[in-house]
Amino acid sequence: MHVQLAGSAGYVDDAVDALSSGSVYVSREVDGSTALADQLQAQVGDASIGIAVFSDNAALEASGPDIVSELADRTGFDTIIVAVGDDLSAGSRVLESGEAMRIANQAESAGGTLEESLSQTVQTIVQESAPAPAETGGGAGGVVIALAIAAAVVVAGVIAAIAAVRARRARTRRSQTGQELPDSVRGPVDALRALSGEYAALGGAGNQTAAETAREIDAITANAAQLFARLAEKGAEDQFQLAEIEYGDKLGKLSAALDRRYLLDILVNPHLWDDPDERVVEVRDAVDAVSEQLVDNIKQVNARRGLHFQVSLDTLSGRRKELRDWDREFRRADGAGELPSA
Repeated sequence: MHVQLAGSAGYVDDAVDALSSGSVYVSREVDGSTALADQLQAQVGDASIGIAVFSDNAALEASGPDIVSELADRTGFDTIIVAVGDDLSAGSRVLESGEAMRIANQAESAGGTLEESLSQTVQTIVQESAPAPAETGGGAGGVVIALAIAAAVVVAGVIAAIAAVRARRARTRRSQTGQELPDSVRGPVDALRALSGEYAALGGAGNQTAAETAREIDAITANAAQLFARLAEKGAEDQFQLAEIEYGDKLGKLSAALDRRYLLDILVNPHLWDDPDERVVEVRDAVDAVSEQLVDNIKQVNARRGLHFQVSLDTLSGRRKELRDWDREFRRADGAGELPSA
């Protein structure tokens, strides 16, 4: 049986060690850890899914999305699912970008127990990851398969309906996916998700900076979804609006800086740019700053403290006229309007 329970090492390192020889890691700090580990292992089967379940204490070491990224880098699983307390995070190399996190968010929004949320997440990801079945002949076997599929569809429909009803009760503005990105933030996040694939492709060709940037973009988009989902769940309307203003602006600027016409082109054609190394450092510093602020804001929401914003990207776009111009173009295309003139 590929099950490991936590030892006494650091949370993330302990999970990495356990997942090097198994598929499921459950901290002994989690109630019913042995039974939960057995249940999850039975559901995972032979699928390339690594699961790590922590108590709330693990949040002192890293956020859920950060743990997902680290486990993905340090283990060989196609998909990683992480629970820190009752908060679920997930990432996958075989599903579309953001799909695993969407599945985890939807399961969490259903409002069940941790075991139920994890179970629903695992089952849905296993189904989404499975290859399409080959066509078979008719007869009794075909009838059985058809009935099984019909039953699965009914169950999935019931689960989705329950999740949607509970989510609407939690907040009327919540979308059916369980994510709560406002329109002004969704545009930049979608743009960043698209760029992540391009950076990952360049990274696969041997560009280490591009590979690191792809991982950082994935962390930012995942944490942005986490931040707004948690704000919506807690009904913090004023904080939600502040975050919408903050990240509509910051992620828009970041999208312009990471655009294929700027940083991506600099990485591909550094000889065609003035001060290419300096430009790369400027953008990477901005990415790090926004990523750190998102994590800090999530921690503030969890602790029910007011959001605190310290990052300014004005220097980034102010020093480079082309970035300021592209930022304006992005906002016009996204319907966010012009920025004030410098």
